[in-house]
Amino acid sequence: MLDPSGPTRTRMRAAGRATTLAVATAALVTGAGLPVLATANAEPAAAKRIGSAPVAPKGAVKTAAPADGTELDLSITLQPKDQTALTTFVNAVSTPGSPLYKHYLGTGEFGKRFGADLNTVASVRAALTAAGLEPGEVEADGLTIPVKATVAEAKKAFSTDFAGYRLTDGSSAIANTQAPAFRGDLAPRIASITGLSNTVKAAPRSVMKSAPKAANTPAPTGMSARNINVHPQLCSYWRDVATYWGDSEGSQYYTPPSLANAYDMDNMADGASGATVAILALENYSTSAVNNWQSCNGTKSAVSNIRVVGQNGTPPNGSNEGWETALDIEMVAGLAPGSNILVYQGTTDEAGVLATYRQIVSDNRAPVVSVSWGRCDLAGSDAALNLVLKQAAAQGQSVVAASGDSGSTGCYYGDPSDPYAKTMSTDNPASLPYATGVGGTSHTGLSKFPAQSVWNSYGGATGGGVSKYWKLDDAVNPAGSIEGPGYSAAVCGASAGQHCRQVPDVAALADPGTGYFVLGGYNAKGQALYSISGGTSAAAPLWAAIIATANASKECAANGPVGFLNPALYKLAGNSAVFTDVTSGSNALAAAGYYGGNYSAGYGYDLTTGLGSPKGRGIIQALCQQLPSQPAGTYTSVQPKRLLDTGAPGVASRTATSLQVAGAAGSGVPSGVTSVVLNVTVANTNGPGYLTAWPTGKTMPLSSNLNWMQGSVAVPNLVTVPVGTDGKVSLFNGSWTGSARMVVDLMGYYTPDNAGATFKPLAPTRLFDTRYTGDANVAQAPLGGKQKIDVKVAGGVSAKGAPLGVPETGVTAVVLNTTVTGGQGNGWMAVYPTDPAFVAKSSNLNWTNGQTVPNLVVVPVGADGKVTFYNGMDGAVNVLADVFGYFTSDASGSKFHVAGPKRMVDTRTGKGAAAPGKIGDGNVLRLDLNDNGVLSGATSVVLNITVTNTQWGGYLNAWPGGTARPASSNLNWTAGSQTIANSVIVPVNNGTVDIATNSPADVIVDLMGYYSAN
Repeated sequence: MLDPSGPTRTRMRAAGRATTLAVATAALVTGAGLPVLATANAEPAAAKRIGSAPVAPKGAVKTAAPADGTELDLSITLQPKDQTALTTFVNAVSTPGSPLYKHYLGTGEFGKRFGADLNTVASVRAALTAAGLEPGEVEADGLTIPVKATVAEAKKAFSTDFAGYRLTDGSSAIANTQAPAFRGDLAPRIASITGLSNTVKAAPRSVMKSAPKAANTPAPTGMSARNINVHPQLCSYWRDVATYWGDSEGSQYYTPPSLANAYDMDNMADGASGATVAILALENYSTSAVNNWQSCNGTKSAVSNIRVVGQNGTPPNGSNEGWETALDIEMVAGLAPGSNILVYQGTTDEAGVLATYRQIVSDNRAPVVSVSWGRCDLAGSDAALNLVLKQAAAQGQSVVAASGDSGSTGCYYGDPSDPYAKTMSTDNPASLPYATGVGGTSHTGLSKFPAQSVWNSYGGATGGGVSKYWKLDDAVNPAGSIEGPGYSAAVCGASAGQHCRQVPDVAALADPGTGYFVLGGYNAKGQALYSISGGTSAAAPLWAAIIATANASKECAANGPVGFLNPALYKLAGNSAVFTDVTSGSNALAAAGYYGGNYSAGYGYDLTTGLGSPKGRGIIQALCQQLPSQPAGTYTSVQPKRLLDTGAPGVASRTATSLQVAGAAGSGVPSGVTSVVLNVTVANTNGPGYLTAWPTGKTMPLSSNLNWMQGSVAVPNLVTVPVGTDGKVSLFNGSWTGSARMVVDLMGYYTPDNAGATFKPLAPTRLFDTRYTGDANVAQAPLGGKQKIDVKVAGGVSAKGAPLGVPETGVTAVVLNTTVTGGQGNGWMAVYPTDPAFVAKSSNLNWTNGQTVPNLVVVPVGADGKVTFYNGMDGAVNVLADVFGYFTSDASGSKFHVAGPKRMVDTRTGKGAAAPGKIGDGNVLRLDLNDNGVLSGATSVVLNITVTNTQWGGYLNAWPGGTARPASSNLNWTAGSQTIANSVIVPVNNGTVDIATNSPADVIVDLMGYYSAN
């Protein structure tokens, strides 16, 4: 999430593996207090081996050992400082119902929060140097140390020999013959050492139905992109070419619109507009072939190539190179035509694959990552890559990976003589716990949700089974709690409370017999070629397109990307509105001499198609976690009453406290209320932060109610928050740096009946201003310390003497935006119904010396229609108050509906705005509520508006859209970088609200609810 408590985070982009992080800054001293490890000068501990030696791949021929001077680029991956805390955090931000659900880390935050402690980094680097190696600085993830070495240096440093090989593709490779050894006291803090071997290669998980076919006539010119209001249509030219070769849609291949129909993605007009998908591509590809496909289909997906260290960008060599990447791009562009596609091009060796993943995750530009490359899991565990995927999950990135095309063993590639061919194995990276493995199905026809079976044809079958290496803790990972038919805990040695990782998680069409129409290259004559391709590498980008569409949908846009999918998906197991359950077929390959395992489909989860294939709209709605609608409510105002004061030190950093507000003895709030109106104040803070209030038992929203800066004394804001079914609300301290004292005062509550008052909005009108000469209600003089002002509101007049519009009878409470400025010292103010006997015990505003502070106040009126403003401190202060509406005891006003909290605008990212950037004088930001369904009938909305990244003093206005900008303000701030929030109730005109500032500032708008006539 982008916290409104500070500036937009700067994206840190890795430049290969040489990018470093300055770890010696004060902000990163998170390892303080940890025991200092032994340095390289101390007595060395006995060496320990890390991991295992690589196994020579099938068909490899041993050759001469590499020369001692051969240069190596190595990566030392360290263990996180607190693996348990990392696992707990990832589970929390990924699990619906968790208070931290979708509160992801921003770019560059992972290393600060979960990187190795500084003592470990320093000790490992010192030990590497002492061993004769050249370690670089730790990278941005806080875990990776790049190392330059020769073979001779690596032999000595890691106590291993090296062997040379000639692989089946004719290339030369080397491998360490023993697992690397390292100093015994440091070895447990190292997850893996990568780069000693390059024999293990990742391969595409796709299967062509037949050799690519050439167009029989030249392609016409003039094919141009069209609007993306529907899924793209294959142009008539290439349909004719396919027909010439005997291929027809629905029986031999699918195009985007027929796939969209099959998976209930049709007529989704926005086409995932604005979403970004990263494609891991370990090859070069023909950009002209992809452009040909986009031109034919009428799409304009922006495709950008990002070359990772080692990839030189050489054009395809005329073989089958590039077809996998073309398939991936065209699948995403076809089903998510409005998306941006980032193609990360790396190399297929272990170090190149890891570097490509790291750059995708370090860049953090794409919330969805599609992976169609894999390797045999028996080649060894992959602790470094698992940590990269864990970082992706912490950042809210969804990684979907092909589960393999070799049935129940990810190591069989058509050679029954291969000793691995009869060995059960899953496929990497689909088998890693923080990837979503995608299996394959078969189906034909052009109907919605066609009958499906397990894909097992054309020499391949969907990968699936039980991982030998990876175990899941049942308590923190629901992906392990469901056992598929044929599951055995003995495969990985899982103990009580654990399960072996099972693959796949989900599935989609992978049968090349009715596969995907792909334009991927050219023959020697320069003729364009098409193929019909399948494999689980086609199913993975299909899922990526669905998740990108979810992220771009209105349902998800307010709450952030869906992130790591598995916790949410497994909560939906057996939901027929979300999945098509595949119940027939197996993934035992029917190849001569091959006797792999026979995992079969069944009802519910199984080891061939996982939870099933997607029903697009059902998936999107379920993953986006829309809040259920609540009945309209009327308002009951109360004398301000203190419900909570946590005292010092208060609520700890990044934790929440629950407050019983309804049904509790002495609270005055009955059971059954829908929402409460609270004045919440935060004090005694140690650093910048934010507070979020939400109904206990619900997912914590991606919005904030108040914000504070470094050194803030006390910050208040009015909060309208729904109440949980248990009568509680939760309050979260979003500061990373310390605890915060929370003070909560009750102002009123909403009930789902007609017993309370209804709301009537008014055009903002100045009630009084102590700075104004000739004010009809007060004298021109600051309000002195321990002094009060009684002002008539019901039946009263404005500062200029004109009628306010608030009637004298029937008024139960008024809505005032109250501002203090120019205070002499720190202070507080209480606003309450005029009553000589009343003693203020709660505050509505708090300020520091010279600060300008606004706060919305909903306050009952006294028997004489007056409201009292009391300055509780010794110094004087100027006070301004504007009337925004009132509550009436009759039914002529509007009722309140809960509709949030939901983020509507964030100018830092461009959300809800034309483009990212501050707004300033002369720029009006229009909030269109007609796009939000039920809000189209709103008469007024309740917003929480935050300004941040300010420089000069200024103010913000919010007013009915398309009308004249009022003179009264909603927020005010003084010079300097500030973050200030205020609650706003503003009338709606033609479904719109306008917002403007008089000096540059970023603006964040969170919707809290709305009023309507019914």
